Amino acid sequence: MVVERIEASCKAFTALMRDEVLRVHWLHGTSVTDTDAAALAGRIDSACEGVCLPMLVEFNGMVTLTRAALLRFAKTLNIAAMAIVGPSAVDKALADFFVEVHHPPYPTRYFTATHEALRWLTEHPYAPSSSPTDGRL
Repeated sequence: MVVERIEASCKAFTALMRDEVLRVHWLHGTSVTDTDAAALAGRIDSACEGVCLPMLVEFNGMVTLTRAALLRFAKTLNIAAMAIVGPSAVDKALADFFVEVHHPPYPTRYFTATHEALRWLTEHPYAPSSSPTDGRL
């Protein structure tokens, strides 16, 4: 299995594809803006053209997430489902706000543990039956 980091011009996140799941890791202390959200959506679109994969998002102590970034994620991400992982009550509140206010068109769920999120993403009908090989987006 090939696993590589995906470099983005905003340097706010790392991303990779492993086991047919897109994995996004927001860097600690990041304030996620619309520019960061656009960079992520663009990387996904260019790498996964014609394929709609599930995505695991790790908040990892990001500082803020702007309303414009949340709106962009809800309206432009071409993904099958999103599992959000974060250890704090603030992370859960952000995930709940995203779902309740922005109504993403894909199933979205919050988890405190990565292994539970991965199980949810890979054991449901939206899990891919075929996708690009693992590695760089």
